[in-house]
Amino acid sequence: MRIKHMLIRTVLILEMGAFAHMYVFGKNGLQVLHVQKKQLQELQKTVDQLQKDVSFVEEDISAWEMHDFYKEKIAREQLQMARKGDKLFYIGM
Repeated sequence: MRIKHMLIRTVLILEMGAFAHMYVFGKNGLQVLHVQKKQLQELQKTVDQLQKDVSFVEEDISAWEMHDFYKEKIAREQLQMARKGDKLFYIGM
């Protein structure tokens, strides 16, 4: 009878150890959840930064639509366009 109880206790302890291992290191365990939480925080930071970038671009678009000055500024700086008679200087590095 004593051997039977020891065997049952040993199996129970092994079973509890296996469940604890699966709970922490299993495919849906605590370790995986911790990693996913970090990834979620990083993605949220990326989303926030992209939303700021979008708002800056929207401000530029609205300024471009409302003011001729910004249209000319973009044409000269980004599209490298010039009016007739303008003198162009290229400073290369």
